Amino acid sequence: MRGLVWSLVVLLLLGVVGFGGWRLYDAVTTSLVRERCHVVLDNGNDTLELTAEQARNASVIVAVSFQRDLPEQAAVIALATAWQESGLRNIDYGDRDSLGLFQQRPSYGWGSEEEILDPWYSSARFYEELVKFPGWESGDVNDVAQQVQRSGHPEAYRKHEGNARALAGALRGSRPATFSCVDRGERTGGTDVVAEVVSQVPGVSAEATSTQLVLTSDDETALWAATQLALAHTRDAGITSARLAGHEWRERGAQGWEEVATDVPAGTAVVDFREAG
Repeated sequence: MRGLVWSLVVLLLLGVVGFGGWRLYDAVTTSLVRERCHVVLDNGNDTLELTAEQARNASVIVAVSFQRDLPEQAAVIALATAWQESGLRNIDYGDRDSLGLFQQRPSYGWGSEEEILDPWYSSARFYEELVKFPGWESGDVNDVAQQVQRSGHPEAYRKHEGNARALAGALRGSRPATFSCVDRGERTGGTDVVAEVVSQVPGVSAEATSTQLVLTSDDETALWAATQLALAHTRDAGITSARLAGHEWRERGAQGWEEVATDVPAGTAVVDFREAG
């Protein structure tokens, strides 16, 4: 009898040590992953990294493509252009009087300095010019971008096309479960931070409280678009998790989206926010 008791004690201790070791491994693994947003590339193994600023700006560029009722290809061209011109950063300097995400120039009639430094305005102006060129929807991404920008480096946009396609697909919802972020901050922005980008996705309804955003849509692609657009604001909004039927993401997890059973029905996404302290 005593031998059985000791065996049970040993097994219990091993279980505790094993669980503690797993928790330690998980914590260390997560802490080693940089606080970045990630896009899973087409091969399923590699990821594209974005800073919180880049992710936020990309979400606006893509949201405006929805706002103007343009196809995903427009977002691809715009993202490739902004990647080359500013590294997806809303910079207040550039060559001569160039400014902003697309390095647009007030002296060339793109708008005032204040307008150009507004990502919503500058994105809309880019699309306004883009659609003036016949065949832009099917044209070469680099060549179409060059028509709009008239850059002194006419082949510079080409190298960003692959990344732009992956990011546009994620934020437009055609590449579900490919966009996620790792953030270990404690910021509490709330649902209002993501409301504007999410509201641009057609066919998606949103109900918000101070700590949760519930998205519903009969269109699965639109639902993924709204969810992943929201996640682009993980740091600013204090987002902690997102759930759809069969999928879950958590802010401190290094693994991105996981295929797991959730309590969320089909046609619904739930985005959770950190409660303000």
